[in-house]
This record gives sequence, C-alpha cells and structure tokens, in this order.
Amino acid sequence: MAVPPLPSQPDASGKEHFFLRIFDSFADPLAIYDRDFRLLKVNQALLQFYQRSAGDVIGKHCYKVFHRRGSVCEDCHVREVFRSGKQQWREMLISLPDGSSRFFEVHSYPVKDATGAVVQAIEHGRDISTRKSLEMQLKTSEEKYRTIVELAREGIFIVDAEDKLTFVNNFLAGMLGLDSGEILGHSVYDFMGADARKLAKAQLERRRNGLADSYELTLRRKNGSSLISLVSAAPLMVNGSFLGSIGIATDITYLKNVEKELRSANEFREKIIHGITDNLLVIDPHTYRIVQANNSFLGRVGLESQAVLGRTCFDVMLHRDHPCGEEGIDCPVQESVRLKKSSLSDKIYPDARGEARVLQIATYPLLDAKGKADLVIRLERDVTDQRRMEEALSFRSRELQKTQHQLETLFEISRQMNAKDSLAELINSLKTITGEIFPDSEPLFLILDANRTNFLHLDKGLDHVVAQTGLMADFVRHLGKIKEPQLVSSTEGLNNPAFLKIISEIFPSWFGLPILVQQQSIGYFLLGSHNPLDYPPVDQSFIQALLHQTGGHIRSLVQHESEINQLRRQVTKTSHGELIGQSKKMQEVYELIDLVAGSDATVLITGDNGTGKELVAQAIHRQSHRAKGPFVVANCSAYSPTLLESELFGHEKGAFTGAIRQKKGRIERAHGGTLFLDEIGDISPATQVLLLRFVQDHYFERVGGEKAIEANVRVLAATNQDLQQAVEAGQFRDDLYYRLNVIAIHLPPLRERKDDIPLLCRHFLTKCNAKEKKNIQKFSANALQAIMDYDWPGNVRQLENAVNHAVIISPGDTIRRKHLPRFLKDTSDQPQSTSLADNERRLILRVLQEANWNKHDAARRLKLSRSTLYSKIRRYGLEKLAIPHEKSPTGVVI
Repeated sequence: MAVPPLPSQPDASGKEHFFLRIFDSFADPLAIYDRDFRLLKVNQALLQFYQRSAGDVIGKHCYKVFHRRGSVCEDCHVREVFRSGKQQWREMLISLPDGSSRFFEVHSYPVKDATGAVVQAIEHGRDISTRKSLEMQLKTSEEKYRTIVELAREGIFIVDAEDKLTFVNNFLAGMLGLDSGEILGHSVYDFMGADARKLAKAQLERRRNGLADSYELTLRRKNGSSLISLVSAAPLMVNGSFLGSIGIATDITYLKNVEKELRSANEFREKIIHGITDNLLVIDPHTYRIVQANNSFLGRVGLESQAVLGRTCFDVMLHRDHPCGEEGIDCPVQESVRLKKSSLSDKIYPDARGEARVLQIATYPLLDAKGKADLVIRLERDVTDQRRMEEALSFRSRELQKTQHQLETLFEISRQMNAKDSLAELINSLKTITGEIFPDSEPLFLILDANRTNFLHLDKGLDHVVAQTGLMADFVRHLGKIKEPQLVSSTEGLNNPAFLKIISEIFPSWFGLPILVQQQSIGYFLLGSHNPLDYPPVDQSFIQALLHQTGGHIRSLVQHESEINQLRRQVTKTSHGELIGQSKKMQEVYELIDLVAGSDATVLITGDNGTGKELVAQAIHRQSHRAKGPFVVANCSAYSPTLLESELFGHEKGAFTGAIRQKKGRIERAHGGTLFLDEIGDISPATQVLLLRFVQDHYFERVGGEKAIEANVRVLAATNQDLQQAVEAGQFRDDLYYRLNVIAIHLPPLRERKDDIPLLCRHFLTKCNAKEKKNIQKFSANALQAIMDYDWPGNVRQLENAVNHAVIISPGDTIRRKHLPRFLKDTSDQPQSTSLADNERRLILRVLQEANWNKHDAARRLKLSRSTLYSKIRRYGLEKLAIPHEKSPTGVVI
C-alpha cells in the first residue's frame, strides 16, 4: 500500500497534521502497528469502542491492550501482513469493555518503505453485527411466515401476473366452502359475479402499476351465496418487475347487513335533530368526541358534518390540542358530568367568520343504568347582542371609577416621591402603579447613568434585546436629541428609530415616551403587550404626567447612587480570606491571588516564617475552579528523604520494611484539587528528581511500584529560603526551580508593613476574645505603641501569640503594656530610633490613639494647628491607621 509510514515522533509539517486529522475523522476503528505489534496510532472511534484513552493504548502491545495476553495471538492477521506483505481480512467476534460482543469485519494492510519492506500495518474494523443478525433472521423467516399465514383468522391469497391463484390459506378456502385444491390454478374471476369481475380487473390493473388498495369485493361461495369481503391487496414487485399481488380478505357480510338496518334508524333520528333551531351537540364525556351535531351548529362553525363528527369538541370549537379542564378553562360538559345534572353558563366562541360570539351553554347528562353519564347533550344559544349592551353600561361605570382612581393616585404619588431614598425602590413603585393601570402589559424603564452615556441595569426585560441588536449607543444618542415630550407607539413604525423598531418585533402593541428633566432626557419608558391592544389616550396622558412628577427625583437618585458607588470603589481592601492587611504590599499580594486563582499554573510563595504562606495557598485554592476538590498540605521539612518519598508518592505493600499495606501518597490524595508543598527548599536531590517528573507530566510511581499513575493536581510551593541562591550553590535543581517558579508571590515580613499591625491586633483580639470567652475592648496607647515599635522577627504568627498572651493576662477590658509578653516590655523602654522623623511619627500616633483619633483634641495636646497636624498625618501615612472599631459580617475586625 503506497502510503508513507507513520513516524515514531509526530512531525510538525502541515502534511503530517492533515494526515492525522483525516485519520481521526474515520467513523470506523483504525489502528497502526509497528513490527513489534505496538500501537503507534489509533483514532477516536477505536478509543470509544474500547473506552480507553490514548495514553492507555499508544506504545502498548496490541495483544495486551485488546486481548490481555502476554504474547502474540496464534492466528494473528497483523503478523500475517508483516510475513506475507499482503492485505488480510477476516470476520471476528470481539468482546467490548461493557461485556457485550460485536461482529467485526477486520481488514489489515501493509505499509512499505522505499525498499518494499513492510514497516507498519494499518488495521481497519467495521461493525457487521447488524448484517450477521439479519442473516440469522432470514434463515428462520420463511418458516415463521408459513406458520403465521396458516394461523391467521383472515383469508390470505396470492395471485400471479396472469390473474391465477397460486396460494390460498385454509381459512380462505373454508370461507368459500372449498378445498385448497379446488382453488389453486384457477382464475381469480371464477369465484365472483360479473359486477365483481369488473371491479377486480380494475384493482388488479392498479397492482400492476405498483399501487396498494383496500376495497370491498363480493365473492361467490360454493353453495352460490354471496360473501361480502374487505380486501387489502398489495403488488409483488422484484427489481421493478410485476410478479403478481398478495391480499387479505375479511368476511364483512354480517356487518354490511347490520349497517343497512342502522342507516334506516339514523335517517329518522337526523330529521328530529336537525329540526331544532338552537345549536345542538351530543358529546361522549369520556373522550370528548362529538357523536352528533345538528345543522345549526354546523352553520356556526362553518364545517360539514364529516369534518365535525368523531373529532373532539375542544378541537372543533377552540382549535386546542387538550381538553379545556387541563388548560385551566371551565368546561360545561365536565361540570354536568360531575354534578350529574344540567348546567347553564355563558362562554365566548368564534363563529365561522372568526368573530367572537357570546353563547349561553346548557348541558344535560344522559345517565346509564349505573347512574354514570354516558353522553352529554349540549345546547347553545347566541346572546352576544344582549351581553354587549350589558357590557357597555358596565364599561361606562368602570371608566368613571378609573378616572377618579387615576387622579387620586397621581396626587398620592406626588406626596410620596420624596419619601423614596432608593432608585430601585422608586422604579418598583412606578412599575406597581403602571401594572395596576395596564394589567395586560409589561412596563420597562431605561434609565441613563449619571454621565448619560449608558443605561443602568435596573430592568432585565430588554437586556437580551440590547445585546442582540447592538443599538444601545444609537438609542442613547437619540435620547440626547429629545427636548420635548414625544409619545410614540407601535402604529408609527416608519418614523421610529431603529431600536424602537426592534421593540415592535417583540410587542405587537406598545407605546413609549422620554423621561425629561428641564428639557433633558434622563431615560425612556416603554409599555408593551404581547397581545394587540388599544391604549386609551387618557391612560397615556396619566403616565406622562406621572413621569413628569417623578423625573426630577429619579435624576437626583441616579446622581446620589453614582456618588456612593464611586466612594465604595475607593475603599481599600482590608482582607482576603484569612489574610489581614491593607498596606500597599498586601494589596499587591491580593491582586496576584485573584490573577493566578483562575489558572492551573504552578505558584512559588516566598516569605519569612510566620508571614502566612499557607494562607495564600488556601486563598488561591478556594478561589480556583478546584475549590470543591481536596487541599492537601505536605511539609517537606518534617520528614527524612525516604519517608518524604513515601509521604508524597505513596508506597506498595512490601516496598520496604514496615510497609505492611499499600498506601496512597499526598499527591494521589490531592487528585482533583491542590497540593501545597511547604518548605520545598528542604527536599533531598533524589526526591527533587521524582518531583520534577511529576510537575512536568503529572505522572508518578509509588515507592516499590512500577505502574505510572496520573494525578490531576495543581502544585503550590512555599519556602523561606532563597531558592535562586540554592540553585547557584548546586543545592537545588535549576530545572525544578524553573518549573515551580512559574508565578512568584512574595509575602513581606511584618516589619515592612507595620501599617497593618493595628488591623491585625484588632483581628486577633476578636479571635482570642471568642476563644477565651472574654470581652476586652481595646489596646491602650502605650501597649499599641510598644507593639508598633517592635520588629517582629516571628512575623504575624509571633504577633498573634503576643496578643493571645495579653488577652489571657489582662483582667479588664483594656490591654495595657504590662500585659504584653516580656520581650515587648523589655524592648519598649529602649528608644527604637534616633531619627527625628521616626520619633515625631511615634509621638503623633500615640497622641492620636489617646485622643481616640479626635484630631481637634490631638492638635490641642500637641500644641499644633489643625492644618499642621493634618499635613503631618498625610506625610507619615497615619490616616491608614484610623480604622473604625466595627465588625464585618464574617467577624473580622475592619
């Protein structure tokens, strides 16, 4: 076969990729083998048949993958291809992973190199299970056919192309009072009269034209009596040639006689029913089918009798697919059956011209011997004109009441508007009011933002319209040009802007008007209905007056909420998960966490002990798509090299002394989640090699095992060492370092972010209060100053322990310097800096804390003007420390 062999390593050329795409597009299983019977390539169809992944198959021996054997099959057709260099094929029964078996027709083709030597083999399989099944069925079909035909309680016959009977079953022979031998070979016309022969010849001619029919045919029995039969006949055609016809004959002689008697009785009944001037129906209450309808009813629906009888009443009168009761509509027939007595009600139905008519419906159940309704008689009388006159009087009364209500409502709204302090609340109130006036319509408010450049997301009703049409900007520009109130509606389609033409496609009836404040449009109001409606001008004028009254308040609320949102965006983030801090460096850490959480990239977290590296890892995990998976921690410095390998990768039973059972490592337990490797710089060189392989391809082997195991794990690593320096000193592999250091997050020591210390102190104070069941409210100024002056070599962890110590020791509601650990009391007496600026900053901070951040009182104590104090607060960045004593919903002090 003149195709180039598949290379062992994928080629990057376009031709190679094109070949592989064609290979994968085949719907039948395909595989390519080398001379060692290893699978070089399989397509997706083969993987789906065997429910395997490419990694489980590629590079493996075919006899191991498909047959679970240790050597080549004795009758292997692939081996025959390599031996003979010729194409091979065979039919095989193959067992699939789901336990089922399928027949396959397998073809194998040689792939030769330039010298003619067979270097690879291509195998193509095709599922022929259906064909094999049909062959088996065909063997038994003839026997079944003959048995079925003879057991049938209908007459069955076959007529050849010369109109001679070549087969009749015993039942048909008995119907005619003859034996089969007296029928076979005779012309079919020998068993019927002259009139029947003419019909039979015409029907047999239709068989020659390839047509099948059912028709009534009168045959003649042996004793001369007539046999009225219903014949269903079809042509026998082979390759377009007519060989005869096959038919089934049913004796309907008795039925035809009964039919004649019923016809006479029905004619008398029809005269009585059609003489009634009201519309009359007889309905079967079990099936809702119309049994009888008089001419008056047929005239109302504009249908002939045959188009009504046998159909359901809800289909004929309302064109529905289900009974009225199933769709929540009162049904007079059901009501009469339920009560077992007559009922009277008014209903609206369309007449033959489609005009709605009001009918007075009277229903009368006909009960059987058991007292159950067998049929229901329904009489209709047209009372449309009478009801219209009653409705006109009622409408005039409602209009007067409606006008009075609108005037009262408008007055009430103008009184209540100033009480609304939320734009959403105001819009919802306006929707409620418009909904009461127009109960069958949908109100939509499009309000412009403070800059009048976009619509606020207050109403989701038109979000999909704006997204589909892309006309948002055009409509905003259109509103910018409107200076006067202009009410537009669906009847002015040609003159409307493009956006409103889209509205016409959604709502058959609608009207809209701009919301103006001092001849400036601040939004647009739309009212639409999915049903055709005529909006009364008086209602439209009311809405216009209502929006004129509320427009100014809407505008002020938009500006007010815009200012609030702008202030909220300027608030500094004080925490991220369990990480606490508002300094610039912590803001950078929060930003990096948000950026890396969405990917699966490896992250290296660096920082001194106690800075919260594990908290960063937990925050990344909780915010990632793996949040529902496990978060597994492995402290690399807590184990010897041998134990660390077992702890990370697991071990097989008997892998070493004491390995009495198989154990899953932390990598395997973290499948589907995140693995946090703490103190990664302490692992041995040998373990570094094993970890490098896992980080590269996510495969590993248990200690003492040979099977490669895949784990879907994201790796986060942390260290307090300088890994770059360790790499240069040859103590840490450079390739592993680069694999781990895809993204780096550095946590600053606490001494570099002292602005966060008051925030952390309040957080730990709340935490320790809950733990120790105390109610300490604050730190004294001297205590907090001592904490601020210390460099905290143990970082946040040391600070938390110090606060916990003070909470336990303090008997009152304030932590003072004497309650602090000894290392703080000893160092706080010593000056921390000889810098004038540092000491000035410390003094100002202490006085502000003593004055509870009352700047007027602090300036008086420092004997400074308030403007000078404000200037120094900004210079030393002290405004960030002025944090109110409040608790967030999560309990974190902010």
